[in-house]
Amino acid sequence: MTWEQLQIIVLQKMFEIQGDTLVMDDSTTPYVKMMPAAANEAFSILATAGKFIKRKVSLVQGSMEPTTPTFSAGGYNGYDLKEICSDFYSLYRGDVWFDDGENYYQTKDYRIEDDSIILLEKTTEGTWKVRYNAYHPRMTRDTPKETEIQLDPEACDMVALYMAGQLCKEDEIQRAQIYMNEFSVWLEELKKTGRRATTPTGGGFYSVTGW
Repeated sequence: MTWEQLQIIVLQKMFEIQGDTLVMDDSTTPYVKMMPAAANEAFSILATAGKFIKRKVSLVQGSMEPTTPTFSAGGYNGYDLKEICSDFYSLYRGDVWFDDGENYYQTKDYRIEDDSIILLEKTTEGTWKVRYNAYHPRMTRDTPKETEIQLDPEACDMVALYMAGQLCKEDEIQRAQIYMNEFSVWLEELKKTGRRATTPTGGGFYSVTGW
């Protein structure tokens, strides 16, 4: 699903319009302008329930272009993934692979500090590929309409539901309550099946727009 398609679905839920065209008029434009904030809020809520994007980052030691450590202490280099990866949310099940140029294998030869810092022995050379859970890229007013929403179809539908509930709560509180209740029920079910990540994700349903 693209950003434009998501916006169209939200308008369909709010105005019960038909068609697959993003209509920009006096009625819809104010809501379209508020959609990025509502979408970003929904993405953050889904992250707390285990709906992440899986990514990998490489940490390199001993090459011509090594990764700069966040700090060094004792015999270790520390790499804070929150600083290295702007979209970092949490580590993914301790999924780390090591490549020394001859062998490539999953490794547990590292340490974790404060949920986001990986400690590697200074004397070990090679490349560590670390899998992590990432936040969804943030939407803005300048986001191209063809930008793909990096979630499965069901999650995209729930993001649209949340956005519609948030945007119409001032004008149609009953419709907003129906949408938000449906979203909350789905979210609770998601949390029951999304707690398998190694790093605790916490929980809770919140709204930065005042819901």
